[in-house]
Amino acid sequence: MPRISNARTIADIEFVIEAPSAGSDQEKWKAHGVECSRDRHRFSSQSYSFSFELVHLRFSAPSRARWYAIIITEQWRFPESRVESRTTKALKMIYGRQADVLTWMRKSREAMLPA
Repeated sequence: MPRISNARTIADIEFVIEAPSAGSDQEKWKAHGVECSRDRHRFSSQSYSFSFELVHLRFSAPSRARWYAIIITEQWRFPESRVESRTTKALKMIYGRQADVLTWMRKSREAMLPA
């Protein structure tokens, strides 16, 4: 089974979907036949803050190749810390096959890169 939830694969998928910038209010877009949407959750206090973002990816093909995946990004910040906070990312398959997501990602990436 292909490993889909690694940093390289997530970065490739994010490259392909061309999400609107973090400052944008756009919550829905379409990329290479995939319906994308973004949910953001943020909290801030005096001693820490965090942001939690979900990017939903739905491929609604008429065949058995349908899939639904979510990229989850979590970031914590502590104002008193001297070390920059790290961002963690994960990809979770809700339904469908990982191989179908990888095939879509590879074809879409190739279409975007100059020949």
